[in-house]
Amino acid sequence: MNSTQVNSELEELKRLRKKTIKVYGPPGTGKTYTLIERILKKHLRLGTNPQDIAFISFTNKAVNTARDRAIETFPDLSTEDFKKFSTLHSYCRKFFQEEIFDQRNCLIDFALQEKFLKTSDTRLADDDFLYKDWSLGIYDKARNMMKDPELVFKEESYKKDNLEIFKRKISTYEHYKKDSFIDFTDMIERAIREINFGRLEILILDEAQDFTPLQWSVIFKIAKQAKKIYLAGDDDQAIYRWNGADPKYFTEYFPGKKIVLRKTRRFGKAIYEFSQIIRRGIIDSIEKDFSPLDKDGDIKRYLSFNQINFKDEGSWYIIARVNRVVNELRGKAKDAGLYFMDNKGNKSFSERQWRAIQAWHKVSKGESINKAEAENMYRYIRQLKDIDYGSEKFWRNEPDYKTYKFNDLVEWCGLEMSEEEGKKKWWWILRKNFTPRQKIYFMRLLKRYGTDQLNKEPNIIIDTIHSVKGGEADHVVIHSKADYASDYRRKNKKEKTDENRVYYTGATRAKRKLHLLASDDRYNYPLGEKYLTYLIEEKK
Repeated sequence: MNSTQVNSELEELKRLRKKTIKVYGPPGTGKTYTLIERILKKHLRLGTNPQDIAFISFTNKAVNTARDRAIETFPDLSTEDFKKFSTLHSYCRKFFQEEIFDQRNCLIDFALQEKFLKTSDTRLADDDFLYKDWSLGIYDKARNMMKDPELVFKEESYKKDNLEIFKRKISTYEHYKKDSFIDFTDMIERAIREINFGRLEILILDEAQDFTPLQWSVIFKIAKQAKKIYLAGDDDQAIYRWNGADPKYFTEYFPGKKIVLRKTRRFGKAIYEFSQIIRRGIIDSIEKDFSPLDKDGDIKRYLSFNQINFKDEGSWYIIARVNRVVNELRGKAKDAGLYFMDNKGNKSFSERQWRAIQAWHKVSKGESINKAEAENMYRYIRQLKDIDYGSEKFWRNEPDYKTYKFNDLVEWCGLEMSEEEGKKKWWWILRKNFTPRQKIYFMRLLKRYGTDQLNKEPNIIIDTIHSVKGGEADHVVIHSKADYASDYRRKNKKEKTDENRVYYTGATRAKRKLHLLASDDRYNYPLGEKYLTYLIEEKK
């Protein structure tokens, strides 16, 4: 770079510094509230057109929260007025006509084609299954970091593939999508080279700590066209470094005036002090003192899942570091008869099975069910005069307006049961497409919650720490169990900092009570040590 280019870059940084405010928002300090109520409200009242305001965040959840908050604050405006509220990928996507690589279907097809995945794999039957490949993940991380993939591969302390396999997977992946798709990283790379972003009155960048160097290259390009810029984030919650995110772009590289939100609205003294013990392990944290609410809160530690009293009122998060442990927690929750969902809203039981149970409840009591209820219920009943009565073709020929009682199902729809059998409980009747464990789980649920509660949204979410980032719950159960790749003790200082960020983020989701679930597994995060330190310091 020659002296003219250097001077030009310095001048651009000066211009960015003059028009940029960086808002540091520690957990629960009201970052979204500040961005919408104090910043956006101010500019809209001054006459700024909302369509000249871009709100860009790392996740759809953050974008939707901001949009909903803006519409609540300004009821005369609608979703159409906030079209530039989006993730960075969505913001760039509108400039491209090419077909974007589908992360689910295309990856599965690619894995099957290259025989990385077998057609007999039972996970393929799960609609939510997403194939993840370690080598392709490292390749994408390298592209996001704007580094040579082999160099990033060599820097990884945990390697699932050797270098030869790594290079072969990259080659076959690029060949697979060539001339057919562009993936999200391709799109960002091309946006840097090709897109001329229009002028903006206001650019708001939320969760700024989570963007990668490649994504920041696009952000710098967008920012040059904005009159006023607000960046908001918290480097202590930068938990996407595994994908190449670098919080230093927010804290150091992008210039601007610094504002720190100083009081959390989420938790009291106990949770604050425990979380700060975890935060001490974040070696490159930017100092940003903030204070807790004027209440105590509570920390509890358990040796077993069954010791936790889930009857306490309020919302619950049950979270862990990795998906495998989350799946174990979901199994324990089912054994305990708990009703829950994941962070995407997928409930802990099959909705179709539940509708069939409810339909039989009605039929056994002499009530009517409609055509959709009857057709769905027949998926789970073996006692039919002919298999055709359970087919889509049979029900397609039935009028949509028709309703059915038990006798109607026997007389017209091939149900082969006596009147006495028609009064039996659902678990005697729905014998098809129900596993014994599913039946037992529904029995436990109905005993614990009743029908009405199961038709409402559960108050328990079980998912990864990453998935609930940005959310909060009255109670948070955080499990210390990890796996080999995320085991704290085998990591170097930098990697331990990243793990501390993850558990700091998890612990600070709690509003009233933090529940620490211990594990004797060989792979762990030292939550017990942090808890012991907390107890010692509390007594001083």
